[in-house]
Amino acid sequence: MAKSARDWRQLEAFELEYIERLTAEKKRKDSQFLRVLMDIARGRTEFYSDEVKAQDAETGRLFALRGKILSLREKLEGIIAEPARLMPIESPFTDAPLPATQKKSRIRYLSDPLPEGFIYPVTYEDIRQTLMELPAEHVAPVHEVRLSNQRNTGADGDWLDGEIRLHCAIKLAGEGKSGRRLLGRSEGTSDVIRFGGKTEWGENNRLYSIWPLEAYRIFVVKRVLVHEVAHGVAELPGSSERVRSAGSIERFCEMYAENFYRPPGPSVKIY
Repeated sequence: MAKSARDWRQLEAFELEYIERLTAEKKRKDSQFLRVLMDIARGRTEFYSDEVKAQDAETGRLFALRGKILSLREKLEGIIAEPARLMPIESPFTDAPLPATQKKSRIRYLSDPLPEGFIYPVTYEDIRQTLMELPAEHVAPVHEVRLSNQRNTGADGDWLDGEIRLHCAIKLAGEGKSGRRLLGRSEGTSDVIRFGGKTEWGENNRLYSIWPLEAYRIFVVKRVLVHEVAHGVAELPGSSERVRSAGSIERFCEMYAENFYRPPGPSVKIY
C-alpha cells in the first residue's frame, strides 16, 4: 500500500508539472511537442524517429514526463497505456482555435484554360478543404493556388513566393473514367503506384501515368498540394532546424506531405 501511495503521489506531481509545462509550451510560436500531440489527436499512430527526438531541453522534459505518466497510469490502473492516444489532461492543449481578432487567410484561386479532352481532377473546394486540415499558420504564407495546364514541366507542382501551381491537367481516357498524363523526366513513379495509378510506355518511347480519376484527385490534393504548402512552412521562423534535420528542403516537404496523408499500403520512410 505504501508503495502504491507513493506512486499515486508521484503521478500527481508529474501531471501537475506536465500541465504547467504544456501551458508554457502553448505560448511558443512553433512547438515541436504540441505538433506531435496534435498529430496524435488527428489519429496518427506512427512517427519518424527525428520527429520525437527532442530539439531542446524543455521539449525533452515534456517527452520524458509523458512517458513517465503513461507508465505510472498503466501500473496503477492496470490499463495498457497507448502512447498514440491522447490523455484527458492533454486534450485542452490540442484545441487551438484561431483568435477572434485574427484575419482569415485570403487565397486567390485561378485556373488556366484547358485543351480539348483535358480536365482538372480537383475543384477549388477540394483545395480549400485540404488547406483547412492543415495548421492555419502553415497555410498563412499561401496567397494563390493556380490549376496549371502545363503538362511538360517535369513537376507535379511548383512553389514561388506564396503561389502554388498544380500542374494537374490530365487527358481523359478509358471512356472518361480514367486519365493519361505524360511523366516528366524529373518525376519518379513510386507515388504513381502508391496512390493507385500505373505507368505505361507510349508513342515516341515516352512514359505515361494512367490514373483512375478519383485516385488522381486524391494524389493532387493530399500529396502535391500539401508538398507545395510545405515549401512555405520551410521558410517560416523556427523551421530551419527541421529542414536541416530532414537533409534538404525537398525531403522536408516530402516528409511533411507523407505525415499528413499516407496512401493505403505499406508505409514508406523518406530518406
